[in-house]
Amino acid sequence: MSAKYLAGFAAVCGVVVAGLDYSQQAKASETGLGIKGYLASVSSRVGISDSWFEAEAQPVQPEEPAAKTPSEDTRKLVCTTIGTSKRCRSSG
Repeated sequence: MSAKYLAGFAAVCGVVVAGLDYSQQAKASETGLGIKGYLASVSSRVGISDSWFEAEAQPVQPEEPAAKTPSEDTRKLVCTTIGTSKRCRSSG
């Protein structure tokens, strides 16, 4: 009987993780995210290249300007965008 409970618990955890991931991807996408777009984003993050996903939908990535590094004579705050998070550090 405990194997059934463990399988149920694992299934519920998987659904919760998938729901949270979908929520984060939908927030990162400016135009919204459907099921096919979400599956395409998961396959691109995992590294699976499937022709069905590519033909149906392409993942939408927000376009952000690339972070610039300051020159040696000026000391500024340098920000780097990694995925959907922004990391900043002092250059001096």
